[in-house]
Amino acid sequence: MRIHSIGLAGALWLTASLALAHPPTVGAPAPFASGLAGPEGLAFGKDGSLYVGTAIGDVRRVAADGSHTLLASTGDRLAGISVTKDGKILACAFGANRVWSIDPLTGAMTVYANVTSPNFVVQTRRGHVIVSSSLTGNIVDITNGANVVIASGLTFPNGLAIRKKYLYVAETALNAVRRLPFTGPGNLGPVEPYAPGTTFADGIAFDRPGNLFVVGFDTLFLVDRETQAVQTITDPLYDWPSNLAFGRTNPYGKMTMFFANFGPALGDGTTIIEVPTNHTGGRLIR
Repeated sequence: MRIHSIGLAGALWLTASLALAHPPTVGAPAPFASGLAGPEGLAFGKDGSLYVGTAIGDVRRVAADGSHTLLASTGDRLAGISVTKDGKILACAFGANRVWSIDPLTGAMTVYANVTSPNFVVQTRRGHVIVSSSLTGNIVDITNGANVVIASGLTFPNGLAIRKKYLYVAETALNAVRRLPFTGPGNLGPVEPYAPGTTFADGIAFDRPGNLFVVGFDTLFLVDRETQAVQTITDPLYDWPSNLAFGRTNPYGKMTMFFANFGPALGDGTTIIEVPTNHTGGRLIR
């Protein structure tokens, strides 16, 4: 057998072609965990465990069989949660105007930053911690407790995701996802359109090829990476999902998405559901 070298350009073309040959697909949702008090934010930790924040202020560790145990109780109604490079869990206390940092081993809690109406938080590859401040319409850099507005004028910014030098923002009241380019470490350029028609866009996450998944309004929206066409998927088990996360390790399933069902009364949901897909999740810290 003769093996031909295709070179770097050929390898890139082949990689892109293979990705395009396998468009994103999702399967039927199924119950995963129940008995949660208004789950809103969820994220996978560096140890592979799934963590969820709730409307009563608890952060719970959810095992692969769906059982869950209490890690910490903040006393604040929690919105989005994320995990930093060093493994700490950051939890947004929307009404209390602060972001908690929680040790995943001990459950010890400290206030990471004080910021108005924090809803979701992400960390960049260079370590900047960025939060959406929904009621002010701002994106705020809260690295090490700072409070620096780096974008303003958005319409109820909510879920955040980073991909290829862009910050993607779910603007819930605008029914859209838009994006802002990083113009330097912790600096953002002007907002750009990306995915209109994503009704009550709340939580967002990319798969590895670059397709965007958006949840909100009892619906999963799938945004094609090439055309930005929006596909709408509904199911009775979608109980006003607020955030989603891809499994990072087995036995959770690396090609499984987990949705927090916040509930239509914004906190009356009790479940997490799992949804199979044909792609793994994108990198969370870029």
